[in-house]
Amino acid sequence: MSAVCNKYLSLSAEDLRDKKQLAQAAGTELTAASSEVCRALELAEHGDGLAAASVYAAAAKDRLGAAARMLAQVADILATGTLTAETAAWAGRLDYDRLYRSGLSLGQVPHSAELWQAFTWQARTGGPLGICHDMRERTLAVAVLIGDWLERTDDAAADTALTRIQSAMADLAAYAQIVAFANKVEPRDPAWVVPQGTAA
Repeated sequence: MSAVCNKYLSLSAEDLRDKKQLAQAAGTELTAASSEVCRALELAEHGDGLAAASVYAAAAKDRLGAAARMLAQVADILATGTLTAETAAWAGRLDYDRLYRSGLSLGQVPHSAELWQAFTWQARTGGPLGICHDMRERTLAVAVLIGDWLERTDDAAADTALTRIQSAMADLAAYAQIVAFANKVEPRDPAWVVPQGTAA
């Protein structure tokens, strides 16, 4: 992933190393947060109730906060990179529809046209930095959702709210999967661009 990123944005070897470590650590935190949310839902439904579930929900919130901080550091690194005119032209011709179909056929992209369209918009308008900012904002949004729930566990609708948190966490995990798949694309690879004379 670091080598791919360096072909998209020119970064120093040190920045590449740090970016890779931070991104991987953020991914680990997101995976762990998803597990914590599932455990919280399980306890709420079949275990010791919302009191026990809140312990795991709080852990998930902490992990998401950690992931967001790491993504902020990744964004700081990406902001120092430069984009060549050649790479910018390639990115402008990237065939996102075909890339999505390829990801689906390989089982590496979730079946969510809505999330893919959101990713595509970020990629077209903000590039790697925009995608990183979006990923961080989505992560923080789920953390805020959990925080709100933790303050209202006595409400009658607390059980339903926890289910909504699980859905939000699933969407976040799916978006992270999309980003991970797109990061594997080799920058400036002509195989993925829309042919000249065809609408992008």
